[in-house]
Amino acid sequence: MVLSEEEVQNLVVKKIEEAAAEQAEIQKKKANHKIQIWFVTDRKLHGTCSYSISFWESGKRLHGGGDEMMFLCRRHEGAPKLAPMEVVSPKANVGPRGCGKLIPGGLAELSGFVVCPHCQTKHRTDQIGDSVFYKTSIKDAAKVLADWWRKLDCDADVYVKYAPSDPRTMLMAQTMGFKKARELKGLTIYPLAHIIQDTLTGATVESRFEALLTA
Repeated sequence: MVLSEEEVQNLVVKKIEEAAAEQAEIQKKKANHKIQIWFVTDRKLHGTCSYSISFWESGKRLHGGGDEMMFLCRRHEGAPKLAPMEVVSPKANVGPRGCGKLIPGGLAELSGFVVCPHCQTKHRTDQIGDSVFYKTSIKDAAKVLADWWRKLDCDADVYVKYAPSDPRTMLMAQTMGFKKARELKGLTIYPLAHIIQDTLTGATVESRFEALLTA
């Protein structure tokens, strides 16, 4: 069937409107989480870098008054290992230090304990971590970041902080002053809406995160 000129025009208009509506929905997408990667040493395009990764629930602290840091179900090296009687859910793949999954900070009790919602293991909050330390290449850092992003159901903004001598921090110092730049650690934010937008054309999350970390 051959479409008339008017029908073709209407079809084009419809496609444009659908694309605009899709873009509007993407831009309205707000993340429920934040992942922060902090380079404690200068970034290196070749060789290894040291950095930590932490996780936050957006706007969950004090009923919307701020971001709530999340715990990891993994006891510190120096903390007592899990005894067999402490493993409530044997099928949850719990190791001697925990299952390694993320625990919402709001689950922490005033008594100083928190129960992992995934494996039901109970920890003292001072015996588990709220961040993970890595020493890898930038390319592998992008893969680590992408892995954690997916573990948060692809529902997180990414925050990047840098060492004081990093070009990002120095560039911020030119506009905000050195004191403010050191305080913010050269903060760069990659919002969820932009991550979705940048991967719609087929780019991988790993490639976009690598571009972010090397910029």
